[in-house]
Amino acid sequence: MQIKNNIWKQQSAKETLFIKKYDHSHVFEKVALIHEQLELIEFPYIIPLKKTDEPLLLVQSWQKNSYSADFSKAKHRKSAVKILKSLHKRNEKIDWNSFNVIPKQKLLQKWNARLERFLFNEKELVKYLGHQYYDIVIYANKVLKKIRNSPGKNSKKQTLLHGDVVHHNFLMTKDGMKLIDFDLAVIGDAAEEMILWMHRALPAMDYHIEQLLSEHSYLQVCLPKLHYLQYPNELLREWQYVLQLGDYEKEAFLEYIMPFTENALRHWPE
Repeated sequence: MQIKNNIWKQQSAKETLFIKKYDHSHVFEKVALIHEQLELIEFPYIIPLKKTDEPLLLVQSWQKNSYSADFSKAKHRKSAVKILKSLHKRNEKIDWNSFNVIPKQKLLQKWNARLERFLFNEKELVKYLGHQYYDIVIYANKVLKKIRNSPGKNSKKQTLLHGDVVHHNFLMTKDGMKLIDFDLAVIGDAAEEMILWMHRALPAMDYHIEQLLSEHSYLQVCLPKLHYLQYPNELLREWQYVLQLGDYEKEAFLEYIMPFTENALRHWPE
């Protein structure tokens, strides 16, 4: 059964399989390498790969009755942070910098490019956002300037970052929470990954940042770069996603994104 363009659920003689087909060999090689290295040290929070002779295919056991994490639940947030801490600490056992297939994190360049695309689409976005469009631009520019002038110290030990810490990449299974989809994995500073994770978690808990920081001691790793949290990353990304949708999908998505935006901007000055 086809789930997406490149993802299938398939029944074999012994079990049900998850199959993903990659278009680019360098991404497949990176993901396969990460799994190989983590499986060698028995990292407990991934779903092992199955051996296959087919090129560019990633095969895993299908996780029956699994579901995505819910960051509005403290238990799920704490489990997610625990897994990311464990992943980042694996640089003590694996020299990720020795693998050329894993790119380096370039967060500032990525955020600059995201804002530039937002500015390029000003005419279309102002139709929906009105004055809120300019509020988002002001917040983004202010933070990028602050990062350039006071970037925060990078961790001396660069490590593997998952690269896409959205809730649906933390899968709740019968064996506990698992981390999936290393397609965007990079090598960089753990603080930046945790900032990006906080960007995802805070909207789900009405931006109670003090509560979030108190839930797990590992989040203290963010403190040297806590000003990165002021960049309106989620708003910039979600509104550019709106422009990719057809009229019917766009109308449905606007019912979600409009109150999301109003709530975010209401909390941003804090």
